[in-house]
Parts: sequence; structure tokens; C-alpha cells
Amino acid sequence: MRFLPLLLLGSTLAISAPLSAQTEKHECLDSNRIRNWIVIDDETLLLDAGPKKYRVSLQSSCFNLDTSPTLQFEGDPITGRICSGTLDVIRVQGEQCRISRIREIDKKSFNDAQNKKKASMKVKKT
Repeated sequence: MRFLPLLLLGSTLAISAPLSAQTEKHECLDSNRIRNWIVIDDETLLLDAGPKKYRVSLQSSCFNLDTSPTLQFEGDPITGRICSGTLDVIRVQGEQCRISRIREIDKKSFNDAQNKKKASMKVKKT
């Protein structure tokens, strides 16, 4: 009978670890809805997916993001949804950039970033 409390404690720890991992929310987006994107840096971009806007963080630098006219989003092969899973990537000029996190942002944040990007492009041209 002395071993019962230790056994229960061990079971509780084994059960609580997966539950805490499940509470971490992973946002998803429908790659078919992406209309536009804004490159913040080599590891971050903002996506316009219609009524929703997203901030996408990559696992490592993706050097061709800012120069490529097209991006290819690969997620679930059936639904087309991207959920920052292990297979979710952005392909850019032959480079495969793994997605680490997707977070929904508000429209104002997206528009502010877009205006800032346009202003910096004007400065570069002059």
C-alpha cells in the first residue's frame, strides 16, 4: 500500500504533460485565401487572407522572400490549410522555408505594416 501514492503521482505527471501541450493553440489558415503578403524580415511575413490577416514566423531565415514575385504555400494536401505543422512550408525560388508559428493579427496591424513597407520602398527609389 505504500507504493500507491507514488504510482498515482507518476500517473498524474504522465497525463498532465500531454494535456498542457494540447492547450497551446495552433492557428490555421486556408492557403487558398491568401491574396497578398508583406515581408517583414527573412523570418517573418504578414498574410492577407481575405477577412483575416496573419503573422507567419519561420523556423529559420528564408533569404528569397523579399525578392520573389511568387510564394507557394504547402500545408495539408487535402484541405490546403496551413497550421504550422512539421510539413507546412513556404517554397520560394527553390528554397523550402518551414513555418514555425501562425498568429492571427488585426486589420490595422496589417495595414500599418503595409503603409510602412510602401513608405520604405519610396525612400529606396529616390
